[in-house]
Amino acid sequence: IKPRIFEPRIFDIYFTTIELLGCFFILNITLAHLMSCSSEEATGFGPIFEEEPLDTVYAEDSPENKISMNCRARANPPAIIKWWLNNWEIKLMEQPDEHFSLVGGNLVITNPDKGKHAGKYVCVAKNVYGTVISKEATVKFGCMLHIQ
Repeated sequence: IKPRIFEPRIFDIYFTTIELLGCFFILNITLAHLMSCSSEEATGFGPIFEEEPLDTVYAEDSPENKISMNCRARANPPAIIKWWLNNWEIKLMEQPDEHFSLVGGNLVITNPDKGKHAGKYVCVAKNVYGTVISKEATVKFGCMLHIQ
């Protein structure tokens, strides 16, 4: 009996699993698909975070009536930035909201409300070469103490 040597065929399917915000996705890729990259595509790369959101405590009596959560990623082609709050996507394009806006990749929360906006935020940067998820950043609400 001769040992079999594995030689992948051009249309063999390979599977991989990725996790995104607690959900698992199964991807299948053929070797032919992997070999179809052109030299033009080879200059592209997936997103890499340059700036991620930080934990924030918003003083409810603050004269600054907004919270800014920063997110910046380098990618080629440029990444699309999306935000999630407590494991739910903030649908900035599909459902315009009076409180949320996107400035660059930064999420701006105008007239923050403790009941609606406190929680755990993540920034997701995605292009054709990949997806990256930021560290979780928590927004909490508090009061400023004026000690004299």
